[in-house]
Amino acid sequence: MRTHLSRLRGALVLLLAGSACLFFVGSTIERHHRHSEPAAAKPAKASGGESGGETGGETSTPSEHAREQGRGEVGAKILGVDTESLALSIVAVAVSLLLAAAVWRGTWLRLVLLAAAGFGLVFAAGDGRELVHQLDDSNGGLAAVAAALIALHLLMAALAAVLLAGRATSEGSPLIGTAT
Repeated sequence: MRTHLSRLRGALVLLLAGSACLFFVGSTIERHHRHSEPAAAKPAKASGGESGGETGGETSTPSEHAREQGRGEVGAKILGVDTESLALSIVAVAVSLLLAAAVWRGTWLRLVLLAAAGFGLVFAAGDGRELVHQLDDSNGGLAAVAAALIALHLLMAALAAVLLAGRATSEGSPLIGTAT
């Protein structure tokens, strides 16, 4: 039983570290894609606005279009925090790697497993929002990354729950403060 739980803990560590890496790669690609797309779109609209004033007046002026795209660059704000900021991405990766280290180490395992399960569920929800956003933008590559992250984060939460249940049912093993 202990070997089985150790292997599951190892799998959880790999899921935490792997999903952190995939999340950071995906968010970096999205940030790069978002910053390079408006730069490519602005010259085409600006030249269209100069040559045909009527077409620019029918939809919007180039500056209005740039402002609209600028608003699209900002991520959703939850409690005043930009969910797609670089700082938040770094914090999310760091927390995931710290959770992986704590699971590997095994101290305060019950609390760490609860945190890992909560982390997986919260990030699966965020990945679901991101999947819808990427599908709306017809960005299949980033939508695939978001879908993979949903699966990884849900698997992470489920594995943490299984480990919690296994720790609770194993005979004589304390749930808090052990280094197994």
